[in-house]
Amino acid sequence: MAKECPKCHSKSLKEVEDKSKPIAYFGHQPIYKKKKVCKDCTYEWFDEGGAEAV
Repeated sequence: MAKECPKCHSKSLKEVEDKSKPIAYFGHQPIYKKKKVCKDCTYEWFDEGGAEAV
């Protein structure tokens, strides 16, 4: 997990599922990509491929 927010540099982060679209299915259960969310400024991004505002 990223160590700090790329926008405000806060270390208060959480990881959540991006439920906008599943990346795979396990049986009938959807699997979602994880995104990081800053608890201070609410900026959201994916670790892979660099920062991406969501």
